[in-house]
Amino acid sequence: MRNYLQLGCFLTLMIAVVVSVVTSLPTWFGGHLGGYRLIVHMMASGVVVILLPMYTVLRWGESLRNQIGTSLEPIAFWTMVVFGFLTIGSMFICMLPIAGTGTQREMIDLHGWLGAVLAIAVVLNLVLYRKRIAAS
Repeated sequence: MRNYLQLGCFLTLMIAVVVSVVTSLPTWFGGHLGGYRLIVHMMASGVVVILLPMYTVLRWGESLRNQIGTSLEPIAFWTMVVFGFLTIGSMFICMLPIAGTGTQREMIDLHGWLGAVLAIAVVLNLVLYRKRIAAS
């Protein structure tokens, strides 16, 4: 049951990250994130905020028991976790009243770069997971 819950969390997390990346693509080329794209982006980010800690807890035990297939898997996993929380935290700082306009703009740029690394880490986790499943 735990494996199904872990797999469901990861697949839903992956879909949410893909949706976040797709909705943010126009901003990479100087566009604006607003309207329905912003609403969808925020809904997907809510899924990430909930499922990333859940997936981390579910996978952490496996990581501690050394059941992870390759030596690259723990690096990819922890990269996803760290950059996921940094991505969440960078936007959280923007929402606090302590940051001025300049700081908010810098944090939004940082949020985009951190999110890009998170997306790469999620794809790497998927590739390594599929490789482990194919090998077993």
